[in-house]
Amino acid sequence: MSDPVSDVPLSEPVVDKKKAQLDRLKELRKRKAESAQSNRKAVHQEYSKVHTDPKQVQKLEQMKERAELELLRMEAGDEEQFERKRAWDWTVEESEKWDDKLRAKQEIKDGAHFTDHAKAAERTYLKEMRELKPDLAAYERGKREALQRSATLVETEEGDVILIKQPASSSAGEDRLHKKPSKQAVDRLVDKLKKDDTRRQKRRRTDEQEDDHVTYINEKNKQFNKKLSRHYDKYTKEIRDSFERGTAL
Repeated sequence: MSDPVSDVPLSEPVVDKKKAQLDRLKELRKRKAESAQSNRKAVHQEYSKVHTDPKQVQKLEQMKERAELELLRMEAGDEEQFERKRAWDWTVEESEKWDDKLRAKQEIKDGAHFTDHAKAAERTYLKEMRELKPDLAAYERGKREALQRSATLVETEEGDVILIKQPASSSAGEDRLHKKPSKQAVDRLVDKLKKDDTRRQKRRRTDEQEDDHVTYINEKNKQFNKKLSRHYDKYTKEIRDSFERGTAL
């Protein structure tokens, strides 16, 4: 005997509603699959980026080194014991290089004290030379090309091969005529000029905000006077006060 309820046909609105629900379920499943695929693709791209980008690799290595260093510090407990354990991992060459680096850094720091104009100019020059990063590969390439232009291999009638060099003056003059700086070098020069100009503008604004008591003839002399003041004002305060009061002998 059949169920009278199951034999009743579904009405049109009920069929449409169920069809809409099935379509929506299919759409949701499709979106879920697309989202999962997109997430897997993003994870793969991030993994590839981390393992191929030099900056990311360097950053991860630095983080790893800092973590290992902190772990070693925690295990050692005592600072002296920590430094001793760190020294175990260093070779003699690495230790000597590190000592030389610290020594050079200390010499630079010591040279920043009070000095005369010549020493100040020398220190500025040495600082700019340290910041200069020449293109050694381009230099060697230009050197080889200059040597090739300055000398020629010639075969004589007897079959001997001799090297004939051009006069040094003509070779040097030709090199100067053909010498052209690279775009990177020009950009580096422009950036340095902009930084210097920005520094001068900032210094000029600072000077305008100071009082009208001028004791210098130019910018270098002003810096020199400031160094004098930092080092000797504490010793000459009484004399200066006496001059200002007009009671100096």
